[in-house]
Amino acid sequence: MEDAPADTAVAPVPVENVWQGFYGGLSFSGVGGGINENTFGGPQPELESTSGVGAFVGYNWQRGNAVFGGELAYTSFETPFEGFASSFQNNAIELRARGGYAMNNILFYGFVGYATSELDDAGNVFEQSGASYGIGAEYLIKNRYSVGLELSRRSVSGEDALASGTLGTDVDMVTFRAGYHF
Repeated sequence: MEDAPADTAVAPVPVENVWQGFYGGLSFSGVGGGINENTFGGPQPELESTSGVGAFVGYNWQRGNAVFGGELAYTSFETPFEGFASSFQNNAIELRARGGYAMNNILFYGFVGYATSELDDAGNVFEQSGASYGIGAEYLIKNRYSVGLELSRRSVSGEDALASGTLGTDVDMVTFRAGYHF
């Protein structure tokens, strides 16, 4: 009778530490959304679909498959509201906390953060701020370059002290990102 083979444990495949460090890059976004709060009692129009360009910088830490870090992002856009030719949603600045799961050169992540934007209603400018959140995926190409796709929302609002009212906007983006990891 033959001896039974001994149980052997298979060692886990080590994950490369390719995501840790500083990174930066450029982005191109499709921008949409609409008014989510209007205490003035007026309409709540949607944003016309437009595009924006931006830049981002950040730092990642990696522990095994877990990747986490912070990012500062800016997106430049001037998106009119449907039916309101003199009203625009302008630009977004965000400070984000990111966390994700790496499978060597692919990173799936989510983020939450703080965002600012401006709503220009025929010269009456509302400085808006609030939460930003989203999900994304990034692919690291050789030579430390990456490309990615991100789906995100900024829920921002601002008050007009003179008219005692609030306008809030959801600014949605689908973003293509190209980056370099230092």
